[in-house]
Amino acid sequence: MPKKTILALAAAGVLSAGGWGAYEMLQPTDAERMPEIAAEDLAAIDALITETYASISGPVGQKRDRERMAAVFAEGATLTSMQPTSREFKEFTPSSMTPAEYADRSLDFLENMGFTEAEIGRTLEVYGTVAHAFSAYEGHFTNAQGEPQMVKGINSMQMIKVNGEWKMYTILWDQQWPEGRNPVPQRYITWQDGDGLVPKKQAEDDVALHAVDPDARRVLAGQCPHCEKFYPLLSNGTKPDECPICDEKL
Repeated sequence: MPKKTILALAAAGVLSAGGWGAYEMLQPTDAERMPEIAAEDLAAIDALITETYASISGPVGQKRDRERMAAVFAEGATLTSMQPTSREFKEFTPSSMTPAEYADRSLDFLENMGFTEAEIGRTLEVYGTVAHAFSAYEGHFTNAQGEPQMVKGINSMQMIKVNGEWKMYTILWDQQWPEGRNPVPQRYITWQDGDGLVPKKQAEDDVALHAVDPDARRVLAGQCPHCEKFYPLLSNGTKPDECPICDEKL
């Protein structure tokens, strides 16, 4: 991969597909590991991560919505990529930016190359109003020669709950580099790549939480797929029949 393309990927925030192992299949769900965390919080965190990936993804030529990209972040948020400083990819330095700076640097690449990124695994921890996810990703794009390209890595995401809403506060990432350097460990890959992201065998409620349909995932989190505003879940943790903001049926 040309160095220019590698640096473009790093600057754009390129936010591995694995097999099915008995060990991973028997692991407890996030809800089972963290029973003290409310189901609506887990759902909202899931939707936030999903929306973070969706907001930068799209086919060649599709304009990215800057407001949508900015909406996932809390005030004061930062994004940091680990940039190689040697040809041998042995030395790295962090390069930080605000969400607005990220958009300024990355929009042309995202739109011209048709960059699309998806999560292929997540290791989540939540405590009170803070959450951390080691989110493995796989990105696809087309280079200047029209050839399909793929990149994998891990986004270390820190999220905070502010005014009752989960927001992204920091994203720090590293990726696989040429010649097999820095491969994503299998332990961080929990979904296989097929026609879409397919959850491994897990509890029924967790399967529903990680549904492929992004609109369904946003609704579970209390975000309307029509107006994209967050709405309050009912007292028993279920969603209302209609969005109280735009009155569309959920």
